[in-house]
Amino acid sequence: MTIGEALKSLRLHAGMTQTEMAAGIVTESFYSKVERGVHAIDANVLIQILAKHHFDVTNFFEQISNQQSTEPYFNLAGDITYAQNNKDLATLDKIKQKIEVGEGTPAMVQI
Repeated sequence: MTIGEALKSLRLHAGMTQTEMAAGIVTESFYSKVERGVHAIDANVLIQILAKHHFDVTNFFEQISNQQSTEPYFNLAGDITYAQNNKDLATLDKIKQKIEVGEGTPAMVQI
């Protein structure tokens, strides 16, 4: 789900118009273009919009990050980063073994 799609879904669920969502932060025209994917939105502006209407920022970002199911390589990168940060060599070894046998990973990944 894109940021624009998530904003639209949230707005419709709340029963709001684009004008109400954008009010005091960006123009309705700009906001409309963000929803349609024509314009990108600055993270600070996005958070202002979400906070103004008391939407859960964390939940919003979880919605747009659920692309992991369609983009499995982000899971792999996240798993590697998590294991590195925790100095979990056993997990890193397991990930390396999965990569070597090609379990759903890109052929060009190197550790």
